Amino acid sequence: MDRPSGLSGATKILIVVGLILVALVFLAHIRGILFPFLWALVAAYLLSPIVNYLNIDGHLPRLWSVILIYASAAILLLAGSRYLYPQVSSEVTVFLEDLPRLEVSLIAIVGPRPLGIDIASLVAQLLHSASGYTESARSAGHLLVNAFQTALKTFLFLVATFYLLIDGPRLGRSFQDVLPEEHRPELVALARQIHLTWQQYIRGELVLFAIMATATTIGLSVLGVPGSLPLGVLSGALEMLPLVGPVTAGALAVTVAYVNGTNPFGWSQIAYAGVVAVMYLVFRQAEDYFVVPHVLGRAVRLNPLVVLFSVTAGGVIGGLLGLFIAVPIAASIKAILVYLYAKLLDQPVEFAPVKTLGGGIIEIPVHDRDEPEDSPANRAGTS
Repeated sequence: MDRPSGLSGATKILIVVGLILVALVFLAHIRGILFPFLWALVAAYLLSPIVNYLNIDGHLPRLWSVILIYASAAILLLAGSRYLYPQVSSEVTVFLEDLPRLEVSLIAIVGPRPLGIDIASLVAQLLHSASGYTESARSAGHLLVNAFQTALKTFLFLVATFYLLIDGPRLGRSFQDVLPEEHRPELVALARQIHLTWQQYIRGELVLFAIMATATTIGLSVLGVPGSLPLGVLSGALEMLPLVGPVTAGALAVTVAYVNGTNPFGWSQIAYAGVVAVMYLVFRQAEDYFVVPHVLGRAVRLNPLVVLFSVTAGGVIGGLLGLFIAVPIAASIKAILVYLYAKLLDQPVEFAPVKTLGGGIIEIPVHDRDEPEDSPANRAGTS
């Protein structure tokens, strides 16, 4: 009996394109419930190294490793709500009361839409989120619906994150199994390179956030700037936005100091704002020369011009989220293009290992080694 003939190349392409279109239509219809699962992917991605460490090095079963992380997070959340919430709430209230006035001053300094971000819209969203309801949402029924939706999304997030952490290794092996066998080693190495680039970048940015938020909060508190805690946390968050973030954080803090009208030292407001500006400048320089090279290291090998273009395009296309992820996306695209360049020219694809924070390895294609290890361009590309 003759075996049935295989599908033609055109038929295979049509099937793949059809499946992709069906998947896109399906995702468009369920986009309202996608965000808990997307955030679960992010949380699992960040927490998986801790789970792996507890499971492999700590010889703790994977289930109990995840339970330990959940319990630790719950304890920290309860402790924070018990001891930190009153002070944080007071600081944030003072800051929000001055926010409309600060908005006008900030727009005068950096413009209404720096890198595609609408400052007026962002401030309105911030005020709406902080207040918890609008004039049209005061009814008990609406508040009850919002509370139910929030609880449901939180439940979905926690459950999805739990199963992603438990099944992470199995999902990775399943991904490798579907790759073409003849190209599997190269594609796995490429995927590992992109994975470690993202992991190193995200870890480094979180460390930078913690350092800058702590340092600026302490500095602003010593100088007596109102709302030092929310300003410090916001400065740490903006530090995660390449190029535009530090400038915006400094401009915001200087604006707060200037428009406050008084200061505990009896200086003129211009001098007071100048001291705050100098403090941010010193912190920024110390970060560039002492923190960034050790924290981010070689996670992102991009020319500063490419970083600038990527951040601008990310802000225009994806808004605030686009600004955050523009640089690692650009680094991932570069890695893929280097791989395709080698394949199109029938050149062997080789990977040179580069050590990262925490002992990981980023395998950089050898065709990409065109700049010295400590060149200024590389340092600027990772800041």
